[in-house]
Amino acid sequence: MRKFAVTLSVLLLLLMAAAVALPFLVPVGAIVAQVEREVEVATGRELTIGGRVDLSYFPSIAVTADDVQFAGIRQGEDLLRVKRLAVRLRLIPLLRGRAEVERFVLTEPFIDLTVDRQGRPNWNVSFTRGPSPAAGDGTPPANAGGTDLVADLSLSDVEVVDGRLRYTDARTGMVREATDVNITLSMPALDEALELEAEMKLNGTPLALDVVIDPVRPLLAGGTAGLDLRLSGAGSNLAVKGQVERQGDAPVNLAGDLALKVASLDDLVRAATGAAPADLPVDDLSLTGRLTGTSVRLGLAGLKAVAGDLTADGDLNIRLDGPRPALAGTLSLPRLELDRYLPADEPPPAASDGGDAAVPPAASQGWSREAIDLSAMKVFDLDLDLRLAGLLFKGVETGPAAMGLKLADGRLNAVLADTPVFGGMLGGRLSLDVSRPALNLGLVARAQGVQAEPLLIRFADFNRLTGTTDGTLDIKATGANQQELVGSLNGKGEVLFRDGAVKGINLAHIIRSAIGQGGQEPPQTDFAEMGGAFTITNGTVATEDFRLLAPLLRVAGKGTVNLPNRRVDMRLGTRLVASLEGQGTGNLDADGINVPVRVRGTFDNLTYAPDLSASVRAALRDPAKAREQIERLRHSKDGARSLLDSVLGRKP
Repeated sequence: MRKFAVTLSVLLLLLMAAAVALPFLVPVGAIVAQVEREVEVATGRELTIGGRVDLSYFPSIAVTADDVQFAGIRQGEDLLRVKRLAVRLRLIPLLRGRAEVERFVLTEPFIDLTVDRQGRPNWNVSFTRGPSPAAGDGTPPANAGGTDLVADLSLSDVEVVDGRLRYTDARTGMVREATDVNITLSMPALDEALELEAEMKLNGTPLALDVVIDPVRPLLAGGTAGLDLRLSGAGSNLAVKGQVERQGDAPVNLAGDLALKVASLDDLVRAATGAAPADLPVDDLSLTGRLTGTSVRLGLAGLKAVAGDLTADGDLNIRLDGPRPALAGTLSLPRLELDRYLPADEPPPAASDGGDAAVPPAASQGWSREAIDLSAMKVFDLDLDLRLAGLLFKGVETGPAAMGLKLADGRLNAVLADTPVFGGMLGGRLSLDVSRPALNLGLVARAQGVQAEPLLIRFADFNRLTGTTDGTLDIKATGANQQELVGSLNGKGEVLFRDGAVKGINLAHIIRSAIGQGGQEPPQTDFAEMGGAFTITNGTVATEDFRLLAPLLRVAGKGTVNLPNRRVDMRLGTRLVASLEGQGTGNLDADGINVPVRVRGTFDNLTYAPDLSASVRAALRDPAKAREQIERLRHSKDGARSLLDSVLGRKP
């Protein structure tokens, strides 16, 4: 027994001596060089260990390396840089086929994820399985047969300390950065739960992440594991509870119930984009649904969303592997009252104590030169189909509406199906392109049977026209503000108003005044039909075939409306005719009393006056002939006679 004890003591002393001497006997520099070569052969990327490397083998296998760098795209930034890497594994469990990691710490790692101008990500690493340069005899790697190096794995103390993560897309110039990244991870065994806790700052906003995967082995060998994920920060809380699955080499798929609560959309947009958003109509959001997909392509079915007092439901798909987040799907919304989310109109200043007239609102003084900021359109892409039960916008209420929105690379195309509005139907398509410094706008619209007065009041601040409207419009414009857009308007259109009136002008009264039959009449010209085709060139609307048809009155005209200067210059040929017919006749009648009228001035100060040119004055030099024409009109029909008496201001 004594000899056995002595022998055992000598053996232990020899083992201890070997553990102490081994680090001095092994050529560390040669090992480091071999590791660097093996990694480059396996990945095609260069691994460099520029600092000190320490090795120990007892009672644990420990490696400490300083200044570790792993290359990204050739001639690009490193994919990974670590100030210090420290690993310690227990030796005895490893000999039994179980890897127990006592400690794994990355100190000040910097992960730089980059997409170059050709769309190539620097994190796509292809591992080869060929023999290393040292294995010249063709012997396959130790794990070539596919057997596991270890039967089990245990992680006790895994940390990332003071890390940084940066994402750069050279195609768009987008840069996102997470700093102060601190991660702790533990996993007693592959058949138990992995727990991860992380804290970081995204664009300066603190975030916290907690993930539990239970158990882990199915994600390595193929199978399903439970998932519990919680992300909080930027005034938001996200929770996903479900499962993750992996089959073969396919990406990990997840499926679970998602719940998102956002107390501040402003904070969330700042964290996600790094920029302050424009004024948002609501500040809170809650969202639930069934989440499926991978880490970069997700589907959300059975969506229920509430933003303020707005609600929506539908199905969405989100892609995160492109140059921008891309959202697609369908949404159904109830009656949407947008007026509640628009800024209140400021009342015009009151008149001074001296009795001066009130200053007209800014809209009547010219077009705004304030830059139109639509930069948010370049942050994400959209492909949405919207169904609205109704819409209230600037006092305009519509019936059910269907709209398609497609936004890609700062280019928006919106299509509105024919929608009930103001007693008629309105539809069209709108295009906006903000991919360049100046905004490019295109609009194609159509209207059928729409009441003109409320539409023009709400959207053009124009209250001098009533009637139902049929029309088409096709325009384009380019500019950075209202003034530039209006000045660059080009296009064409056609409009026809029926059974309405032009307020502020009484053409019959102007005719009576021209022939000495003036009187007091309301400033309004009723019509059965009015309209014509027009073109728009650099903001100036021109027409050559304007017409107005009314009982006993025909008007034909031409002229221009200069939108940038807000001025009108029209010449109208007004003619009294012996016909009660108006709408739909298409007849301007060559016979009758003709008095041209000149309409000109600014939008806020139009003037209407007879245009007594030489030809008109010559026609009026013969009063007897004029009276003869009037009498012929008066005696044409009983109804026409009484109406003409009314037009001329006479009593029967």
